[in-house]
Amino acid sequence: MTSHRSRKGMVGLVGVGLLALAADASSQVVFPVTFAPSAAGLTVNERAQLTSHFQAAGQRWVGLLGISAARSIEIQIEVNNAISTFGGASFTSVFVGVEQARNTFEQGAAAELRTGTDPNSNTPDVRIIVSEPYLRGELWFDPNPVARTAPVPENLTDAMSVALHELGHALGYNGFANGAGVPPTTFWSTFDRWMQPGSPTLFNGPVVLQVWGSPPDLTTNNINHWSNQPIPPPISPRLAHDQFTAVVWENGVPVPLIRCHGPISADAPKSPRSSNAPASSKGTPPPGLLSELMNGIVFYRGHRYNISALDLALMADVGLPPLGNATLIFRNGFEPQ
Repeated sequence: MTSHRSRKGMVGLVGVGLLALAADASSQVVFPVTFAPSAAGLTVNERAQLTSHFQAAGQRWVGLLGISAARSIEIQIEVNNAISTFGGASFTSVFVGVEQARNTFEQGAAAELRTGTDPNSNTPDVRIIVSEPYLRGELWFDPNPVARTAPVPENLTDAMSVALHELGHALGYNGFANGAGVPPTTFWSTFDRWMQPGSPTLFNGPVVLQVWGSPPDLTTNNINHWSNQPIPPPISPRLAHDQFTAVVWENGVPVPLIRCHGPISADAPKSPRSSNAPASSKGTPPPGLLSELMNGIVFYRGHRYNISALDLALMADVGLPPLGNATLIFRNGFEPQ
């Protein structure tokens, strides 16, 4: 590729671990939130909660990436009750070079954070799709999404985890490959570029390999996520989704697709040691990719997920700054309470 940035020294900066909060107080990045006409049915309180959580999620991402220069990443929230959870993507992409004879495109929001140039001028940068039944029946909104210290109810899914997950798609976990990890023949994204199609498709980015130790697997038919790890009943196996939607081109670049099918919500399984515990006691999510913020299988109720070393390694592989001022203390993005 005619490389658009150097990765020299990135690998040496990466260790294993969950990231302690390191939001940069000097950050000048702002995340204005607006609501599309489709969101007219949201209440004033719902709008306020969504705004606070997506703004806090944006600050957490840029704080850990070490981005503090003046930027404005506009988030537009839409409602589509045909989806089961939430979805997120940049509104546009940016050409960054040619890799293996394919035109290579970066997520628009990531490009703006990296360069300061807004690729789509005065229109929103990030698109978030909201399902009202999921919003109202499943999510718990933290009274302080910045501090994240209040206990998450055992029967609800942490909304801040969902906000972090969807912004992860808008920044890096997105592309144009099909559900088996096969990209189009003439173009791909900076995320697709590192896929090794197979059963399952693996991710071969050099910084990710340094952090994880081996190529982690991407979710088959939900390819912009980690893990195909088996999960116990009563969670049903994930069905194949519309991974073959034709890519729309606007202004000479492919428009990022919203293909976040899940993760679905479920109660965490009880470990053998706690099998006799009261029904209200929390189980523990299994270790590995299933505990990652960007897993494509399940979010366990009553638990928080956070940006992990694996997430920041991936962002380095797709072109965003490496690690910034993050402190590494655990491996996975799952935060026990």
